[in-house]
Amino acid sequence: MAKLFTFYILLVILVIICDKRMVPMAEAKDCHKVWNCKGENHCWEDCRNRHSGKGMCDLYTAPGVPKQCFCAFKC
Repeated sequence: MAKLFTFYILLVILVIICDKRMVPMAEAKDCHKVWNCKGENHCWEDCRNRHSGKGMCDLYTAPGVPKQCFCAFKC
């Protein structure tokens, strides 16, 4: 019984030591780029080809303001 208890204590200590030495993983941040929209499909393809992201054009814009392509991707 004492040997089993000692084994469990050593196992817990080993887990604690290993846990402190682990390096946290860095997560990718969300980035955004904007440019003039030349059509919904063109915007989507440009965003995917340039940044491997998802792009879409403005749904609504003020009169006289060109539509913008918004591209969201991981950087």
